[in-house]
Parts: sequence; C-alpha cells; structure tokens
Amino acid sequence: MKVEGLLRAVCWLSILVVVGASSGDMVPMVAATEGPDQLDVANSSLTTLSQTRATASFPNCRFGVAGWHEQWEDFNVISNFGVGWYLDFFSKLTTPAQMAGAEYAQVIRVSQSRPDDPPDPNAPVACSRDDYGYWINPPLTDGPNGLGSLIPAHPGALWIVGNEPDRRLAQDDVCPQQYAQAYHDVYTFIKARDASARVAIAGLVEVTPGRIQYLDIVWNTYLKKYGTSMPVDVWNMHLYILSETGDGDAHIALGTDPALAIGHSFNCADPNTYCYAEHDSLTLFAEQVVRMRQWMADHGERNKPLILSEYSLLLPYDYPTPENPNGKCSVQTCTGDPNLWEYCFCDENQRTFYPQRVAGFMEATFDYLRTETDEGLGYPQDSNRLVQQWLWFTLETSATGFASNLVNSTVNPFQLTVPGQAWNEYVAAIPPQINLLPTSVPGVVKNASDGTSPVTVTLSADIRNNGNCQLSTPVQVTFYSDAALTSPLGSAALNELGGCGTLRQTVFVAWSNVPTGAHYFWVKVDSSELINESSESDNVMQGLVLVNAQRLYMPLVARGYK
Repeated sequence: MKVEGLLRAVCWLSILVVVGASSGDMVPMVAATEGPDQLDVANSSLTTLSQTRATASFPNCRFGVAGWHEQWEDFNVISNFGVGWYLDFFSKLTTPAQMAGAEYAQVIRVSQSRPDDPPDPNAPVACSRDDYGYWINPPLTDGPNGLGSLIPAHPGALWIVGNEPDRRLAQDDVCPQQYAQAYHDVYTFIKARDASARVAIAGLVEVTPGRIQYLDIVWNTYLKKYGTSMPVDVWNMHLYILSETGDGDAHIALGTDPALAIGHSFNCADPNTYCYAEHDSLTLFAEQVVRMRQWMADHGERNKPLILSEYSLLLPYDYPTPENPNGKCSVQTCTGDPNLWEYCFCDENQRTFYPQRVAGFMEATFDYLRTETDEGLGYPQDSNRLVQQWLWFTLETSATGFASNLVNSTVNPFQLTVPGQAWNEYVAAIPPQINLLPTSVPGVVKNASDGTSPVTVTLSADIRNNGNCQLSTPVQVTFYSDAALTSPLGSAALNELGGCGTLRQTVFVAWSNVPTGAHYFWVKVDSSELINESSESDNVMQGLVLVNAQRLYMPLVARGYK
C-alpha cells in the first residue's frame, strides 16, 4: 500500500501562489503600473522577514545563492529562501550550521602572475609561454591549512576548481594552458583522498564564442599533456550578458583570439554586439545555455550534470523617485554620454535596472531553467533538463551586482529587497518532489573454475533522484528474475539521496546458484511503492548476466569472401 503523506514528512511542503512572469525576450517589469501605485511599491521595496507573505519550507536543490564568506555567521535569513546549495567563493573546514539541508559548494581558487602583461585589459597575452606558474588556494598539502585537511571533513562534497579564470585582471585570471594543469593537480589530489568527491570545472564569465575557445584550449591542453580526456564530474558555467571589448565589462577571454570577442554598441539591432538593454535578454540567456550544452555534447560530455554557479543582473539601477516614478532616466540626463552614465545609468530604452525589472528577470529565468529540456542535448538522468542547479548572485553586496541583492542588512532585522520578495514567493510555491530511477545496471560476466558449475554473482544498480528535494526515508530496491517482477532475487535499502540527478547511490544484491547461460534480470526502485514520485514510469531497468561464457563468437565479415 502506498503511504500517503510520506513525502510531506521528507520534504516539508510550502503554500503560496507564485507571481509569474510573462513570456518574451526582454523581461517585463513586475508591478509596472504607472503613477502612485508604482511609486508606493518601489519605495516600500524592503520588507522584514516577519512581513513576508511566504517562506520556502524545504531545501530545493535546484536553487542556490552566493554571498561573501564573512556574511554567513549573521545571515541565518538564508534558510527562509528554500536554498538547496550555496557558496561564498572559498573553501571551509566548518560550514555554516544554520544552512541545515543545504549543500555548501567548496571553491578552490587558482591564481597566476604574469609580470610582463600589458596594462590594457583587452591587450593580447602570450599564454602559450611555458614559464608561467600558477598557485592553488588552499594549497595541495595535508597540513592544517592545506586542502588535504578539508577533504575528509566533507565526503562526497562538490569542489569547484577556480572562479572565472578567463577574466583578465579580475577574479582568478589564469591562462587556459595553466588552468588545465591546475585542474589536473587539484582533481588528482582530491580523488586520491575521496573517490566519492565531485569535482567541477570553474565557471567562465559567460558562454560566448571567445569563452568557448578558452574551454577548447583547456580541453586540448589536458588531452595533450596527460594523454586522456579531462575528467570532469560536474560541468559548470556562469551566465552574464556582457560585452567583451570597448565598454565591455567581461574583457576578452584570456589567451583567446580577440576577433571572437563580442563588442559593445548602443545599437541594439546590431547582431554582432551587446547593448545594455540586452543585459536581461531571455533570448541571449537561453542561447548561452544551449551553447554550453552543445559544447558538452560535442566533447562526449552530455551525460554529465551542468550547474550554473553564478548569474543575475550586474548593471546598476536607480530606485524610482517622486520626480522619476517609473524608474526611468530622462532623455536630458541620460544621453549615452559616458560622463553622465555614472550618475544615472540607464539602457538604450531609457530604462534603469530597477528592482521590479530585476525581479521579473529572476522569475522568467527560473521558469526557463526549471522547464527547458532537449532530447538531443539535455542531461538524460534529469529528464533531459539542460541545467540541473542554478545559483543567484548575490545575497548582498555593495559592489557590482547590488541591483540583484536579495537582502538589506543595514537594518535589523534583515529586510528583503524586491528581488528577495520575488525569490521567496516563487520558491515557496514549488511543491517538493522526489523521483527515483535506476540510471545504470551493469552487466555481469562470471565463469566457474570448472567452466560448467553454477555460480553466485553480485548484481548492482546506480540509483539517482532527479526530484527537487532529498530522499530522507529508506526505500527498497528489489532485483527480479522475470519481467513481470514476481520472482524477487533480493532487495537492498536505498538511504538518503539528494535530488537534481547530480548524486548517485549504488545498491548490491547477490544472486546465487546461477546456471550456465544468459540470464536477464530486472531492478525496481521503491519496490514497495512507499514514495509518491513525480513519475512512476521510470522505476524499472533491465540487466544481463552471462555465466560460463568462455568464448565469444563473432560473425565473420570479409570482402569478397566465398
């Protein structure tokens, strides 16, 4: 009998109606009415936690948030966001206790010194030189301050190697050739100490043709230097729509052909450049996601999860004021003159990136990331979704990106911004889901010592959960000798298993007295049907056992043979 309500005991339900975003390329403004109502919404844009209309009530593995490392001791507000994972761009021995149920992603920083670099951020750099070194933080040692002291404390953790190494004069700033070597060093160091660890490549600033060339150089350097394809457990990307030359903020990808870089233009109709108004373009957002998935497929990496470990809107905004109730810059004060833009930043349509616009972009991208699938490019273990997990930047910052802040800590208690309220309402409206499925059932070949006697074989199955929350109550995985699932061979317990299809648990059952020949078997997850899953059609998979197969006969194929 199926136990109704068990899912509620595993992933706490939340109740709310979501504020949706309408479709289209440029994201519509939320609550973008004219006149006093719009002004009231904007000026009351900070809401205390006790005033929020909804609070997400389970850690949703799809949704994550970034913040600066010194904030976590104070920002227990994060638990109200339903966050399933988070990071602060560093690695820690002890992660914040208030983030119960959420995964802390460890970020290992990489750096490089190139004393002969030209000061122009868009000038070419001789990345092909072999004498450039690189540094890793934490260092690859087992001492108290080394990476080796962190790994045993976090078995199975997600380790991201670097942060935007492609960005010159900012972030990690490492040539692709040396990044490939640094990745190799970190990967082998971690795996030697924890085979269950998941290692992810660094997210580049964005996924443009120039950034794809940076990835190509990393991939090809690794293959040439180590004689094997780059071993990546989790692929990673950042996603911003930023020009790379001229007034661009992303800079030309380090070590790549400048001709590939996307320039800036005030003409939004120019298909070869980015204008400021395209900073929240859903068309360009989706284009970058597909470009990354296509690159993965072209390199035989489609069957790997893809995470989006940083995105939001970085361009600044002005709150609406009584003199400017619609959050727009006047034509007289915002003409595109660079000397005026620092005082009043607006796009080519005379619109700022004010809070309701940011919130609308957030909701629209959430819709896309949750639902977009592709049977040719998506991750098969996650119903062909293109992206498995995503992370919003940031919780709070006073620097670039403050338009996307979720909270304001200058008051006590903490207050939610308009994007923070939109986050809360959106995530709280999503019900918890668990969906268990076998993703791999390896075949077994075993021979008796005499070549004829029955044998005992060990059957195994890899199980994943591509729901949005963790399985916390054990269920049974049963192996059968018949397709009707009426002759069980044995069962194993499936214990805690995180969602989003990124984690795997392997179960084993012994099948004794198996005679000579070929024998099919079947495995069913949740064979007692205790869990209300989002899909019940993907719980069974077939496997094959060959016993005493001493010789393998292949058909003879020969040209002109008679």
